[in-house]
Amino acid sequence: MSPIRCDSSRKIVDQRQVTYVNSSWTFSTRESLNNGFTVIVLFPRLLDDALVLSRGTHRRLRSQRIAPAVLCLSVALAGCGASVPDNAYQAPPPPEVTVVHPLQKSVTIYIEENGETEVVEQADVRARVRGILEEVKFVPGQTVEQDDVLYVIQRSEYQAALNSAKAALAAAESSIEVATAQVGVVDVELTRAEAEHDRYKGLLEKGAATQSQYDTALAARDGVKANREAALASVSAAKADRDRAQANVDQAELDFEYTLVKAPISGRITKTDIKRGNLVENGSLLATVVGQNQVYANFNVSDRAVLRLQKAAQERGETRDGDRYRDMPAFLQRELDNGFPFEGKLDYVDQEGVDQATGTFAIRALFEDPERLILPGLFVRIRVPVSKLEDALLIPEQALLRDQRGTYVLVVNAEKKVERRAVSQGQSEGALVVIETGLKPDDLVIIEGGQRARPGVDVNPTEKDLTANDEPKADEPATVNEPTDDAGGDPPAESDAPQPDEQP
Repeated sequence: MSPIRCDSSRKIVDQRQVTYVNSSWTFSTRESLNNGFTVIVLFPRLLDDALVLSRGTHRRLRSQRIAPAVLCLSVALAGCGASVPDNAYQAPPPPEVTVVHPLQKSVTIYIEENGETEVVEQADVRARVRGILEEVKFVPGQTVEQDDVLYVIQRSEYQAALNSAKAALAAAESSIEVATAQVGVVDVELTRAEAEHDRYKGLLEKGAATQSQYDTALAARDGVKANREAALASVSAAKADRDRAQANVDQAELDFEYTLVKAPISGRITKTDIKRGNLVENGSLLATVVGQNQVYANFNVSDRAVLRLQKAAQERGETRDGDRYRDMPAFLQRELDNGFPFEGKLDYVDQEGVDQATGTFAIRALFEDPERLILPGLFVRIRVPVSKLEDALLIPEQALLRDQRGTYVLVVNAEKKVERRAVSQGQSEGALVVIETGLKPDDLVIIEGGQRARPGVDVNPTEKDLTANDEPKADEPATVNEPTDDAGGDPPAESDAPQPDEQP
């Protein structure tokens, strides 16, 4: 078949007509296809800036000087009885969404608050004597037991002081012996003086001695008695010196013992604050030992939550104030934990009651931490169970949406249209969340495909069975979609089809 040359708007063989926009070009036709389209063979070496209409979109083909190529174009037939394709915009099908009925089950209601952890045991290691720090006997961060030696402070000086105190004690004890012996001498003299006194008294009564002789014997006896009292006082003074010397020995022994600085409690020790070879004073902070087998979690609850705790304690049978909250279970969650893996108990509540300035009530929980996973000073979440909620409604948390008007979910009604439903969110139960108000058990809640669903839009729902162990998919974020002017669904992709206001 030889090529036929045609100009714009020219009628082609067999009354087949196609409209061209620009310059003439060479083409030849092949057999007509069953669907009303014609296959055209183009010769690019003769084609120059030809504009061909294909599905209503003008596409420019730039000729190149290469070997002939065959380009198959779908050209609509006009004027020969073939049907003309409809170029009007057709809306996409309703978006696919996944829906579930809310899960209905009994749920334990908790009080959940932020808290901060605190060590149960923590003690400073301080110097109790003055001297040069001779040894550091630990590695920072190691575990130490109570009474383990941690530091050694200049022992020689305090050893000498102890020896001196012991010598003074020995001297005081010798003084006591001397004073006691002196008392014995005085006692002998007193016995002799009393005998002389008695003899002269008898002679005076018989007239064998003068009054002067008797008076002399009496004065001698009284003088010996005074000497005895003085000797006894010397013994008491010597004993006092001994006691003072003993006290000095005791203090010297303590000071000597304090040159070995020991761990006050068991736990992990921090780095040393004073290095070896430096002078330490009495009371200098050297390090800190932190016990880590237990940890406190301090948190505050509202006054309303206190009343709920009181009610829970009464249901447990606790009526005494001191034991009302003690041993109530508590659960702890760190920032990266899934759920609340640590279980403990309440052990203290503020005895002063609710703080009027803040309207909160201070509570402390105790947690066993043998693996030392809970660091002191962490910000944590604390849960305390207070009651049970029967027939609670739960949905996957990803179904919750939020905007300026509040929290809501999208539900599908009986006509398969999307509705907005405002809800009140309760506590989380794993991957699910409790809905306190706004939903009914027979509602169909959209959990997947929410990005393509808007209130009032028709959707094609696929129902899924929801169980307590279901993990919601996270392939689509639960975000709020702003309404647009189109009827629904994604906007049509750019295509070659002409728009309603375009003419080929």
